[in-house]
Amino acid sequence: MSNNDERLSKVNTNDRRVKRTKKLLRDSLFTLLQEKSINEITVTELTEVADINRATFYFYYTDIFDMLDQIQNDAYEIFEGVLQGAEECSTTPEAFAKYIENILIFCKSNTAIARFVITREYNNNKVLKRITKLLAKNIPVAKEVYAQDDPRRFILNFALNALTGTVVDWMDDGMVIPPNVMAEFIADMYISGSLFTKSKFASYSKAEDDF
Repeated sequence: MSNNDERLSKVNTNDRRVKRTKKLLRDSLFTLLQEKSINEITVTELTEVADINRATFYFYYTDIFDMLDQIQNDAYEIFEGVLQGAEECSTTPEAFAKYIENILIFCKSNTAIARFVITREYNNNKVLKRITKLLAKNIPVAKEVYAQDDPRRFILNFALNALTGTVVDWMDDGMVIPPNVMAEFIADMYISGSLFTKSKFASYSKAEDDF
């Protein structure tokens, strides 16, 4: 067992004080990330913002990047729980809208962690790729396979980027529109748009000898 694993094994993650301290450090890191990159943030600066001594920080983490990795792993587990049981989301438009609504409700209740998960602003944001793969398994038409010369292969890419971008804009706009209304809008836009596009390019084939 490494020193880091041994150290973490001694931490009771269910202890309220531990949760409170780690949340304070996490929120302070998110605050600093709004102003600078992860490479520019020091442990001293972070602990000053959190009003926690350096020894406490080093009890939980080896450095800033170790903290970032742990946050990413925790964020993925939380988000995975939100999407749990979503395998049937593509059965009906209503089910898909409910799937999106669950994501939006989570984002509204956990804005800081949601921004961290779905934006590309943070260096080494490995969790975004993991979340994208998780979403891809449940979004309608995600499992359909198109030939390399068929532009429909990018429907899912377009949808995922549109989804994350729209959610970020919705949060930036104050989340005034209720999650259920926003979810219905997103679901309708995706389903209607993808069906139209699939139909339009149904007979698509790569032209030969274009030159």
